[in-house]
Parts: sequence; structure tokens; C-alpha cells
Amino acid sequence: MILRRWLASVRTRLRGAAAEHELEDELRTHLEMAVEENLARGMGEREARRAAHRDLGGVAAVKEARRQADSLYWLDTLLQDLRYGVRTLRRSPRFAVAVVLILGLGVAVTTTVFGIVHGVLLRPLAYPNPGAIVRIGEGLGSVGGSDMWLSNRSMPLLEGNVESFEQLAGYLEISARWTSLDDATLSGARVTPSLFPLLGARPLLGRLFTEEEGREGASPAVLLSHGLWTTRFGSDADVVETRVDLDGKPHTVVGVLPDGFDFPNPANEFWTPLAVPAFAPPSGDDPTELRTVVSLVFGGLGRLRPGVSPEQAATEARTILQANSAGIVPRSGEDQASGDGPEVAVRVVPLLEDMVGEYRPALLMLTAASALVLSIACINVAGLLLARGVMRQRMFAVCAALGAGKGRLVRQLLTESVALSLTGGVLGLAVAAVVLRVVPALVPGEVARLDEVGIDEVTVAFTVCLSVSVGLLSGAVPALQWSRLDPVRTLNEGSARSAGGFRLLRSNRSRAVLVTAQVALALVLLIGTGLLLRSFVRLVTFDRGYDPANVVSAQAVFPFSSQPSMAPEARANRQDRYGLLHERLLDEMTARLEALPDVEAFGLSRSLPLERDWDRTSETRFRVVGAPMPGNWNEQPRPKVRIVSPGYLEAMRFRLRDGRTFTRLDGSASPRVMVANETLARELFGSGPAVGQRVVSPFGEPWEVVGVVGDVVYAGLELTAEPQAEAFFPLAQVRGERGFGFRSAIYVAVRTTGGSLAMLPFLREAVTAADPQARLDSVMTMEARLSSAVAEPRFYAVFVGSFAGFALLLAALGIFGLLSYTASVDSSKPASMTSWTYWP
Repeated sequence: MILRRWLASVRTRLRGAAAEHELEDELRTHLEMAVEENLARGMGEREARRAAHRDLGGVAAVKEARRQADSLYWLDTLLQDLRYGVRTLRRSPRFAVAVVLILGLGVAVTTTVFGIVHGVLLRPLAYPNPGAIVRIGEGLGSVGGSDMWLSNRSMPLLEGNVESFEQLAGYLEISARWTSLDDATLSGARVTPSLFPLLGARPLLGRLFTEEEGREGASPAVLLSHGLWTTRFGSDADVVETRVDLDGKPHTVVGVLPDGFDFPNPANEFWTPLAVPAFAPPSGDDPTELRTVVSLVFGGLGRLRPGVSPEQAATEARTILQANSAGIVPRSGEDQASGDGPEVAVRVVPLLEDMVGEYRPALLMLTAASALVLSIACINVAGLLLARGVMRQRMFAVCAALGAGKGRLVRQLLTESVALSLTGGVLGLAVAAVVLRVVPALVPGEVARLDEVGIDEVTVAFTVCLSVSVGLLSGAVPALQWSRLDPVRTLNEGSARSAGGFRLLRSNRSRAVLVTAQVALALVLLIGTGLLLRSFVRLVTFDRGYDPANVVSAQAVFPFSSQPSMAPEARANRQDRYGLLHERLLDEMTARLEALPDVEAFGLSRSLPLERDWDRTSETRFRVVGAPMPGNWNEQPRPKVRIVSPGYLEAMRFRLRDGRTFTRLDGSASPRVMVANETLARELFGSGPAVGQRVVSPFGEPWEVVGVVGDVVYAGLELTAEPQAEAFFPLAQVRGERGFGFRSAIYVAVRTTGGSLAMLPFLREAVTAADPQARLDSVMTMEARLSSAVAEPRFYAVFVGSFAGFALLLAALGIFGLLSYTASVDSSKPASMTSWTYWP
């Protein structure tokens, strides 16, 4: 029945004027029939017609009653209110433009932030069943943030024993020089063949890697990204099975991946197979050996089985790795007595959370700031609507006297407010679309998924709902205020001036509340901005233990084709080979830079402040020679191991507290020496002297402490973090030591007295002389690295500060508008609907 009535109403509206004419004809027919009946009763024609009209109740009243009986009558009245509201606003263009601009800017800010939050945090990953894809990492002790790694020891154990995962895969980001592409250096990744099935990837051309290509000794293969295939190979469909040179080593192109696939990094342009070498556990039970000896670490990815949570998978993986660490990890006396193995930390984190979890607090902060700005805009508009209503009070009184109910007046005011907010929403959506296009270029650093933000159907729906909600909230206060209007009193009192201006509205209280709310919300943002700026200033001026001024830093990268074979018989020489390359690089730097007048000091290091910390924590404890053997090794210091060359500590100007640093005389045939930082010296020797003491280190034989340097903040921007114990070893004396093999990249630091650009050609010559295929990457001053490291907090401080300034401006404009109108009402010129001096 309801559906039939609704369909009849729709048909009536589709017929338009024809249906209205039919209603008039029907009423005319009823009237004529009533007249004829009255004539038949003996009435005169005039009396009979007057009686028929009296009995019918009037044509207009009957037509209105007929319309009200229609199920879609509310739509007609809504359209009438909308048309009337638009006509009213057209007579006040300055007011309408001001409200639309205020709401448009407020909606634009909120829509922009929502677009970023939705694109980064809320939108599911573009993989089949993305909720089941997780990052997995293992280690001894805590595993922090995204630094979660698997190794050639842990992955085979997890693949063969953990039932929580359907699939496991590994990946390792690399860069390579493409000899066949004008020696261009491209970013890529080495991945296990299982990665692509795990992510549901299918090739656009060719095929994916086979299991055989993921084993040691297989023929080198490569997969191209869609962008590389398009820009460098001209979308040639015959590219499959062609040969390309990566770092001078031929690879066969086996396929092209589709557009949009970019794991693990949007900058990746190629993928090669990752062969996971077999694990060879250390022999013996020497407590000075490393807890775990691996030859390869890489990122781990897994797909959970249905019904398995990340916590359950982490527990199972931890149990497997814990049970298989016996015989590999030396245990303390307490561990041996209890039969328990060492504690192994394992984390399993949803991939989306791992990618964007670190940005969640900042994005929530921006969301809160945008909500405050929008609230101020709503309050501002509510105040303007309330002030505008003063000039319309006589109109409201007349409408009420003619029979308009309070509900109809409230609906009329809300309709006008929503119409304004929807217009502002359209403006805000257009502004947000432009801003979201440039956001990836404005935000510093590499924020995951930021390139995916934009205007989509979800953002449009959010903007529409937001605009309607804003219109209802902004119009609620004046609508409720005017619904309590006394029409008789208003008509008797006359103009707004004779009525006392805002007294008719009881608006002194409403105005005070709105003004207070605007100022309070603006102050919240200003206080938050002040706190952020104070934290940023502390971050920039924080003493990190070294002097970044006039220091040029770079990374010397030796291509992976220079690596020795991962076959077992060649793996033993891998660390020594990299040590030789690094020593050769140091010799070449000495020959080329030592004679330059602007160079004060230079050196090499496996780790650099403010960069990813590749030097891992020693997995055994340090102890003093001659001290009693500890009952529990876990109580012994466990410092970070830093491998540096002579000159590095001077180049970075580490503060020497006692003794000396390394010299060129500390070679492989010299007595073993090390430098401790203040924290390690205090943990090992207490208040006693450190220089001259001998320490058992992870490298086995005792090392003499020849110097103590001040504590240095290597990684992170934490101002409250406790200093970490660090042990520095000379590069020449640890070459070939098991467990601390050299990476294919090493950092270079050069301190100059003047311009830094003059020494770059000499530095590049030294790198290529050490290895013709090596290259110099990431050339920056340490001051630039510091600026880049604090770019994100600086951006958030500026962003929130902009919100605060905008909110303060809105609040000031709103207060100015209310006060301007108050002055105009109290002026000598009478306020009326035809002479209105309202701002703007």
C-alpha cells in the first residue's frame, strides 16, 4: 500500500502542470455538482453557489489539504524552502559570499586531512585479502619499529615448522647500475620467488621467478616494473628473454609486472631473485662468540591462515626459534641449569600497520586540528546567521501571524544554512582536490602510501555528509533561537532599533557563548602550536655529541655483483673481501684528500648519525679481563659495536674524554685496541680509569681500551632516550672477524674548512679507484642530514601552526562581524530589511 502511494506521488510529480490542472478540474466539477444540488433544493443561483463554496471550504484550502495528504509533500515544501532561501540569499550577496568562503575553507581543511588519513591509514592495501598479510621479524631482545628482519637461520625454521602461515617470503632492497641503460643507477629489490604469489601479483608479460631461480648458483634473472618497461624499453613486448647488464653482470628479463605493483618501495624499478644461503652454526661453546651467526638478513613477509591472529603466529614462531636456539646460542650458568634457551623476540605485525603505524599519531593530531578549525568555522557562521536574523525578525513575526508553525520556520532557516554549507562544500572539495595533488611534494620524507591520496568516491561522500552536518550545526542555534519568537510583541515593538537590537534575541548570552567558544578553540590550537614549536627548537638545538658543521658525508656503494658467490666454499672470504675494499678506499682517500688544504680530517664508518643503523648490537656481553666470571651473562654490558677507520672520530669531532683515538699505526698486525664511550666505560669500570684496561669483546681475544669519547646520539630524535653503550673498533683490526663482516656500502665523512664541493671530484676518484664499479651516493653535509631528519616534525609544527593561524583569523573575523553589526544596530541609522549595514 505504501509503495503504491509512493509510486502514485512520483507519477503525479512527473506529470507536473497536467496533474495540477486535473486537480483544479476535479474541484470545479465537485463545485458545480454541489451548486446543482442546491438549485434542486430550491435555492437561488447566487445562494446555491455561496453555499457550495462554504461547504467545500474554499478551493485553495482543499488543494493544500490534498497536497498535504501526498506522501511526498515534504519534498515540495523542501523545494519551496530552498527556492525561497536562495532568493533571500541573492538579496544579501555579501553575506552569502562570506558564509560560503568561511565554510568552504573549513570544509577544505577537513576534507584535505581526511583524504590524507583515508589514503594512508584507512584504505585497504591493493592485495588479495590484505588483512592476512603481515610483517615478521625476529631478534634477540627487542625488535623496534620497522627494523624487523629474518635471516638465513630463522626463515628455514619458520617455513618448515610454523603452521600459522600459509606462505613466507623475504625481500631486500638494493640499487644497481644498469650498464645497458647508460649506466643509470636504479632502485630495486631482491625477493624470494614466493613473494609474488603471496601478494597475488601476476605478470603483465612473461612469467614470475621460479623456485629454481631462487636457489644459489641459478642463472641471474630480473623482472621489470611497468614504469621501467614503458620509459626505458618503449613498451616493447619482445623484451622478455632479452639480456641486460646489472653492475656488469648479465641478467635475463623473464617478465614485466603490472602497473601499480611497487612492493616493497614505490621507487623500485626491478626485482631479482633472493637466494637464502644455508645456515652454518658456530662451533664450540665459547661465551665470547656471537649468539647468532648469520650471513644474510632481510625483510620477512607472511600470509596468515584463516582464523589465525598475529599474536598467535608470533607466539608459535617464538616457540620454534626458541627451541632451535640450543647449541647455537651460548647460555649462562642459570640457563644451563634450568635447561632453558635464550629469550628470542619475535614480532608479527599487519603489513598496513607496519607501513603506516609510525604516522598514525601525527595524522590523528592533524585530524584533531582540522576538527577544531571546522568547529570555529561553524561557530563563526552560527554567529553571522544569528546576527542576520535580527533584520528578519519582523518577517518571521509576519509569517507566524499568518499561520506558519515553528517547525516550518526552523526548517526554513536550516534549509538556508544547509544550502550555504553545500555550496561551501563544493568550494572546499575543489580546493582539497588541488591541495591533495601537491601534498606528496610538500610533505618531507617518504611517507608510505602518500602517493595514493586523492579525491575518490569515499572522500566525496564524506564531504557531502560533512557539509550537511555543518549546515545543520551552524543553523541550529539561530533556528532554535528564532523559533521562540513572540510575533505579537515583535510586531508591536516595531523595528530592531526600538526593540533594543539583540535584546529580542536574548542574544547577549548567545553572542557571548559563541565568541567565547571561538576564542577558546583558537587558543587550544595556539597552545598546541607553541608546544610543538618549543619541542622543535629543542630538537634542533639538542647537543648530539658531535659537530655537524662543515662535514660532508656520503655513502660508497660496492655493487652486489662485486660480492663473492654465496656458495659455502666462497662465503668464508666474503667478509675479508669487503674489508679489503674498504681499506683500499681509505688508502685512495688518503692519497687524494690528505694534500687538499681545505680538508681537516676524513674517515670511514659502517654507521653514520641520523642514518639507518646497520651496526647491530653485540650478541654477547663484554667483560673485563681479570674480573671474576659472571654468574649471569645477561648482567654484562651489551654495547653497540662501531667499526670505524682512523680519522673518523676526528672528522665528526667526537669529544675525547681520555686517552687517544685510532691512528694509521693501529693496523692488522698491531696490538688490538678499542675506544669506549662514557656509558660503556662507566658500565665496565665504574668510577675507575678505563684507559689501559683490557676487555674481552665479541671478537674473542682481549682488546685494550686506549681512549674514551663522549656519548653520541646516532639514530632517532628522542630527546629523553638514555645514552647507549658503544664500543669503537679500528677497521683494519676487525676485517675478517666472524659475525661482523662488512657490508657492500660504507659511509665516508670529510671535515673541511671552507667549501665542500671542491673535494667531491677527488672523493669520487677514490671510490672508483677502489672498485671501478663502485659509486658515491647520498652526498650531503651533516647539517643537511640533520635538517632532513627534523623535516617531519618541522612540517607538522608548521602545518598545525597554519591551522592555528587560520583558526585565529576565523575567530577574529567572526568577532569583528558580530561587533560591526552591533555598532550598526546602535547607530543613528535605523536598521531595516531594506537598509542593512551588515558586514561584510
